[in-house]
Amino acid sequence: MKKSAVRERILKVASRLFYEQGYNLTGINQIIEEADIARASLYNHFDSKTDLLLAYLKEAEDVWYKEMEEFTANFFDPKHKLLALFDFRMERQNKRGFGGCQFIKISAEVSRQDLVVFDAVSHQKSRLKFFIDSIVGNLPQNNQVLSHTMLSDALFFLLEGATVSGSIYKNQESMLAAKAIAEKLLQDSFPQPAIKI
Repeated sequence: MKKSAVRERILKVASRLFYEQGYNLTGINQIIEEADIARASLYNHFDSKTDLLLAYLKEAEDVWYKEMEEFTANFFDPKHKLLALFDFRMERQNKRGFGGCQFIKISAEVSRQDLVVFDAVSHQKSRLKFFIDSIVGNLPQNNQVLSHTMLSDALFFLLEGATVSGSIYKNQESMLAAKAIAEKLLQDSFPQPAIKI
């Protein structure tokens, strides 16, 4: 079934405003005005502002993973695929002007009691962690430094921390440093076997 053009327009406007100026500072009236729709049209498609937020998070997650999978699809070696995640994040930082992760931004704005929204945010992060786990699982078992679980955690924290840091300093330095650390971890944890002559 084809999605409603009006619904897509509302979601596009709301997504831009939620990301650029924040969820709490974006009012329903502004969304209605910028989407050039009647108030009734908005509520025909979304029951509430929270419902609109959840649709925004769902679409953002779907787009994020589609782009990530396309970006990393041509890397077959697990180490290269893991390092490509840092390049992917750098590309997104450039595209978004170092505006930060939309999921982290939303989690900082909503009430702790809004469990449905927090579930949506944590789902995106858990999905990324699972993706990293699945790649790390393809590395050999001759780990010299970290277990697979610890390495997955380290890579996840490097990615997330560098994303936050990049949004504060508005540059790629944190992500480049995180990638260099990740490369060192992968090299030291899974060294190339010595070639016998």
